[in-house]
Amino acid sequence: MTSRADSLLDRVGRRAAEQARAEARTTVAMLDFADARRAEYEATERTQWRDLELASIAHELAVELQMSVRAVQNRLHQARMVRGRAPSAWSAFGAGRIDSYRVRLISDALNSLHDPRSDGILDDRVVGYAEAHTAAELRAWLKRLTARLEPDHHEQRTRDAVNARRVHIDHRDDGVSELWALLPTAQAVAIDTVLGEALLSKPSDDTRTSDQYLADELARWMLTAADGEPAVRATIALTIPATSLAGLTDEPGISIDRQWVLPASTVRQLATRPGTLFHRVVTDPAGHVLDVTRLGRFAPPDLEVAIEIRDGVCQFPTCTRPAAQCDKDHRVPWPHGPTNGQNMWPLCRRHHRMKTADIFNTEQDQNGQPVWRLPSGRRVAADQVELM
Repeated sequence: MTSRADSLLDRVGRRAAEQARAEARTTVAMLDFADARRAEYEATERTQWRDLELASIAHELAVELQMSVRAVQNRLHQARMVRGRAPSAWSAFGAGRIDSYRVRLISDALNSLHDPRSDGILDDRVVGYAEAHTAAELRAWLKRLTARLEPDHHEQRTRDAVNARRVHIDHRDDGVSELWALLPTAQAVAIDTVLGEALLSKPSDDTRTSDQYLADELARWMLTAADGEPAVRATIALTIPATSLAGLTDEPGISIDRQWVLPASTVRQLATRPGTLFHRVVTDPAGHVLDVTRLGRFAPPDLEVAIEIRDGVCQFPTCTRPAAQCDKDHRVPWPHGPTNGQNMWPLCRRHHRMKTADIFNTEQDQNGQPVWRLPSGRRVAADQVELM
């Protein structure tokens, strides 16, 4: 006899399959759009801008889907990889038997293979395994399979991966950030050993949790010199109202790229700490720092800094390139448009070139605010200045 819980469990399975089929339909639609737009561009004679036109396809999809350009590019690449080299897996995706995340894992595995015979072996085996195992199990299985199928290439990939070692910081919510490092495994194991030994020396009366203690120790090792003095001086650039800095209000401090936020109390504490240099942009409702017009084409340094602080990032929708790494573009081209804050904004080099190539156009809405017009005719508001 089937219980109500059993029926609900069956429903969960059906809904998961429906979601996978919906993901497949969206992916196919993305591929169809990309192919159609590519055909339109290749049918024109604007060969001077062909590479930019083709690159803009992913940017247009990113705006429509509210995804990052990199995520769109990856999704298209992964779909083409599986569709072309693993037809059984692609068919299973369309049928809802595997989801888009498993397709991504299969694509990553295919990307590491070089012999077409290896593709066939993987495709023959992967669907049955993917249907019956978790994504984590599938990832490990694919790792083992590709290493066995092509051991020489696996060795080369290992050398390449070690050469790609790097460090990345991801600013998360509520005043914490994630420090991420890609290291050779031997070094990672050594660090793990040192952290384990440090934990053994934790004083018995220390009230911090093990995780808190190790995080504090790692930061101390990295930021403290042998003599106990700060090994480096931190530079923190943020905007904060004068009233918060004075302790009269508690509006938070916001980084100039809008990627992280610190409570006012934390900012006030850091402002008095030795070894920290603050670039403070103290705001008030009347700030006129950008109301200066220059006669030349290029913005002077003080105007560039003000634009960077005001806008934070590239002003094309979905783009998060920090303004400090962007060109300072005239909305109305110079010399017809002035070199001042009202007419200038940051655009990353790629979106600046796409605007210059007339692939993406800008105009103003009825309120005088900038709007991007896409090749599809859609109009999307530019990233707006976030008023403090």
